[in-house]
Amino acid sequence: MAFQRKENERTLELFSLIDIVFLLLLFFLVSFAFRLAGEVSDAKVFSEINLPVTDTKLPVIKNDVLENLMIQITPDTSQLGISRRVYVLWPSFEDTTKILRLQAFYRAAQDSTFAVFPPDFLRLPDDRFYASAPCTLITNSIGRYIEKEKFYHSNTHPTVEVRAELNTEFKLINLIMNICSAQRQAIPQVIIRTTL
Repeated sequence: MAFQRKENERTLELFSLIDIVFLLLLFFLVSFAFRLAGEVSDAKVFSEINLPVTDTKLPVIKNDVLENLMIQITPDTSQLGISRRVYVLWPSFEDTTKILRLQAFYRAAQDSTFAVFPPDFLRLPDDRFYASAPCTLITNSIGRYIEKEKFYHSNTHPTVEVRAELNTEFKLINLIMNICSAQRQAIPQVIIRTTL
């Protein structure tokens, strides 16, 4: 009796071939589109776009001269936990003498016009937070600044400038914004500058 052997015939599966052809087609179409996009950007067609221009004129720092009340928020490492130190830097109100920001910073350190938030100040209840020494210092300084600006420069609107690190807690910035907005039209703008 003779047995018949079945040879394993290998056949090409049509479904796998269709998948591979589709993927290759997709790859070439995408690479072709990127090549066209590269040619368009090399032609600098996008440089003709007109960007909007603002109407406000923000004060430019010239030679680091302090012209506004500046509230500088720095990290405090003298205590354990998260803490911030708040300096209030006063400008010179006389037109003849201008004060540099660094001079105002040293003056604030010598005159003790700074305050330190307690550790973990973010967990304080609102009444204790707003009664803390830095919040009181900021509130009183902004009020005094408005009075001095009205006395020395009656026709200008005072500006408050805030300098803080990029990762400063929003609660501190919100505090300053709320104090300034409570002054109604006395402070028309607040400038916030961040440092790394």
